[in-house]
Amino acid sequence: MIPFSFEVYPKINVFLKILGLHGGYHTLISRLVLVKNTFKDFVSIQAGSAFALKGNFGCALQENTIYQMLQVLKCHLQAKQTPPSLLKLLDTLHVEVEKHIPTQAGLGGGSADAGVLLAQLNRHLNLDLSLPECYAIGAQVGSDVNFFISGYPSAHVYGRGEWVSPFEEPPLEWEILTPPMACQTARVYALFEKTSPFGGMHLPSDQLLKKYGRSALNDLLTPALKAYPKLAQLDKQLPPHWFFSGSGGSFFTLKGSA
Repeated sequence: MIPFSFEVYPKINVFLKILGLHGGYHTLISRLVLVKNTFKDFVSIQAGSAFALKGNFGCALQENTIYQMLQVLKCHLQAKQTPPSLLKLLDTLHVEVEKHIPTQAGLGGGSADAGVLLAQLNRHLNLDLSLPECYAIGAQVGSDVNFFISGYPSAHVYGRGEWVSPFEEPPLEWEILTPPMACQTARVYALFEKTSPFGGMHLPSDQLLKKYGRSALNDLLTPALKAYPKLAQLDKQLPPHWFFSGSGGSFFTLKGSA
């Protein structure tokens, strides 16, 4: 029950390959890995007299992934004829997020907060939502949300990210470099032209990073460098053991790599 609090970790895309277009959206396959040895968000939940969402999000309330997830969740629970007392509780939540995961950086910060919050609400409020139900809610909010709902430390995601399959591999420690700039996902995808050959999706992440360069692992690196010249300058300065996450602009490497 309320109150409760939890931590939220970022993700990196060890690889991201564009498969095609479906319904006006790019479909993909990507390996997402939770990074637990760097920065993280802290989320606390209290009960109040009216809904409140506090945090340095940098966007309007209606654009916030936590707010959007709660709206979809309420609609889903109403359709299940959930008791009014529980719906009222959702309308009076006080959600406070201490943000440390950079936004618009390819690390899934907004999706992470929304996805983990849904999983935590399901547990603490005894919502009795199945994993497929949670995934159906998450798919309406954002492409990375279902990965964070799953709780998997490493997983392959498919489609627009709504399909999640765990990938078994030993935990790794990472370093993340995030330049002081925001990368807009839609702008990067608009400049995507073609995928590069890739056949290593079944290799463990540390072996993938030894076998492939960063442009071969992430199809969005080239369009991101076209969209953001300052990012291209950073890319030229980084040694080859640094790799690109999502639509950017964060780079990552295995801790201790040289």
